[in-house]
Amino acid sequence: METQTVPLALIAEFALRGGAAGISVLMAGLLLSIRPLRPVTVIGALFALGAADYAVLCNDLIQDALGPVYVPVKLFALLSPAFFWLFIMAIFDDEFELKPLMAVPLVVIALLYLACIPFPASEQFSRVAHIVIVFAMMAHILRITRRSLCDDLVAARRQFTNIVVALVPAVCLGIAAIEFYELLQMNDDPLGSLAIAFVLFAVTAAFGFGITTVRKSLMPQSVVKAPSPETGETAADRFDLARLQELMSNGVYLSSGLTIGELAKQMNMPEHRLRRLINKGLGYRNFAAFINDYRIDEATRRLSTPETARDQITSLAFDLGYASLAPFNRAFRERTGMSPSQYREKALQSA
Repeated sequence: METQTVPLALIAEFALRGGAAGISVLMAGLLLSIRPLRPVTVIGALFALGAADYAVLCNDLIQDALGPVYVPVKLFALLSPAFFWLFIMAIFDDEFELKPLMAVPLVVIALLYLACIPFPASEQFSRVAHIVIVFAMMAHILRITRRSLCDDLVAARRQFTNIVVALVPAVCLGIAAIEFYELLQMNDDPLGSLAIAFVLFAVTAAFGFGITTVRKSLMPQSVVKAPSPETGETAADRFDLARLQELMSNGVYLSSGLTIGELAKQMNMPEHRLRRLINKGLGYRNFAAFINDYRIDEATRRLSTPETARDQITSLAFDLGYASLAPFNRAFRERTGMSPSQYREKALQSA
């Protein structure tokens, strides 16, 4: 009786894919253990479970064993990049809310895949369209993370940002390679399959490390609107917070295009220390939110004053340091629940 040997490359591939799946399931467990459950942790867990699904689903034996269940399982795996896109947006937006338009990539990916079942001839178009959608989401992620590197005050999230920036191209490469191999039916190439498995494992391991560092920062923090003598961990922190409060009271926040680097120069301290000071001492997780709070407070004061009732809203936005009207309107509505003109009308009527 002959004994069939299993190629070493196939064993290595299974080990790498199994390791990637195991790390992904562990990531999902870590995220779901955070209480209370929030959209960011649930979406992150869906991404991690989808990634685990994606890692092991290539095996023909698993596909045959799943039978008709293979279709929804494969669909869930294909949706993992969209879950990842939502997860990144939720991590870096402390006021994140799910909106109907955010479901568009999920719906389109699902329709593209399901259309291949009754119309097999559309498979090539479906795969190419899937790659285009994934690349577009990854490009948006890079834009989000680039902005985050400038404004984020949470040290763990900034470390995670660096991981994301480095690995998003690898994710795109891995997905494109997998789709390309399946499209051309090149799955029998052991070295190519092993290389894809290695990319999946490396990316998953790096994201797993990133999740462990950012996990605690997913919890909301309370914001201390103004420093007090008790605020701060040390006497030096309390002194620096008082200097910062004085600088803000003098209107430094009105400077157009103010960055945390420029504010650190005016404070005569390293930028990383100022980030920590604003985050730990005042509870802010984003520099733009910190500046916007001062600007919107000043805006509400001016809009409530009869002497400025005829001033243009656009002029007010520029005076407050905004480069255009749109970001001012957006920030004002987020904090007051109404537009600047609506706020002024209501404030002057009750004056």
